[in-house]
Order: sequence, then structure tokens, then C-alpha cells
Amino acid sequence: MMRVQLKDTLALQTNLSFDQKYIVFEIESAPSGDTYYRIENDAMRVVPYDSSLFNVVSDKLNGDWTILDKPNQSSARLPREIAYMTFWEEFYNDEPKALRAFNQSKARLYLEELDDTEIKDILESNKEEEIYFVLNTLIRTKCDTFTNDMIQVAKKRLEENRYSQDDMLLATFQYLSLFQEEHINEFFIYYLTNIELGNDELTEIVSNYFAS
Repeated sequence: MMRVQLKDTLALQTNLSFDQKYIVFEIESAPSGDTYYRIENDAMRVVPYDSSLFNVVSDKLNGDWTILDKPNQSSARLPREIAYMTFWEEFYNDEPKALRAFNQSKARLYLEELDDTEIKDILESNKEEEIYFVLNTLIRTKCDTFTNDMIQVAKKRLEENRYSQDDMLLATFQYLSLFQEEHINEFFIYYLTNIELGNDELTEIVSNYFAS
């Protein structure tokens, strides 16, 4: 996976941070000789940026990246899941097939490149959309590395009475319920003794956990 970082504060752009490492989802070479990196910025928008703004901090491109020659004489290199000609048009039009392909690619790239500290930083951030994405990736891969972190997230959300229509809390309970571990048992007992903080969906997950 390729990751880039702004060269200096003089290169600051809207919705980009100097200290952030960004995943590159496409490297596009224009007929003019310019190169563009398509990255997901701080506003969670995937946008092409001039490569001259960035330093490459990781250039591990796997063999499954594909080169596409475009009609305008440009070419692009991108992951296999999204390597088809109409992908970006469909993605920006919110076509379900393209959104699924992008999320599949993003999840794979996250797991290949991000270390535990970086994932933990995301889970402890206030970027709800990115937390939810990472959490669902952990559920699909049944990765138990971050159970303690997610217990703290769940306790905080419960105590803040944020359970109403809280997809994040529901996903957190689903993640924790995948693993039979003592600290998860203790957390779910904590939940049951403070059940007024929760709701029926959360209680069902906990009940099924102890019944299994």
C-alpha cells in the first residue's frame, strides 16, 4: 500500500493535515507528465491531488495493483477491486457496486499497512465514520487485538446516554461478543447490572453471548 504525507506546512490544502499519512487509492499519470494521487482527505472525500505536494512514506504496492490506460491518454495504477474504467464515475454517483468495491479495497489496505498503534488512534479519535469503518473491518476479520479499547469506547458511550439509535455502540457490542474472554465477560456483566443505560438490541447480544 502506498501512503503519502504533505511535504511541509507551505503545502497545506483544504481538508489535509500536515501530520497525517494518507492512503493512495490511485496513482494517475497525465499526458502532461504530471502525477496525481487520489486520496481520502480529512473530510472523508476521495480527491486527486498533485503528487508534488507530498512525500511518499510507504510505497509497498502489491502485485494486485492494475494499470489502466484511459481514453484521454492518461494512465492509472490502482488496486484490483476498483480497477475498472467506470469505477470513479460510479463511485462519485454513489453506485452501490462501486461503494462496496471501494470499501473492500480500503479494508484490505488498512489491514495490510496500518499498525496496531495507528488503528488504536483511529478508534480513540472523534472521526465517527472512520471508527465505524475500522470496527466493521475488525468484525469481518475477527481480530481480537482491540477488545480492551472498544470496552472503554462502549462504557463511555453508555455513560453519555448515547445508546439511542447508536450504530457504533451496536457494532461495538457485536465485535466484543465474538470473543469469549474474561474482561469481556466482566464488561457484559457491568452492562447487565446497569441495563437501564442500554436497549433491547444490546441486551439481546449480551444474552446470546452468555447463552453460547
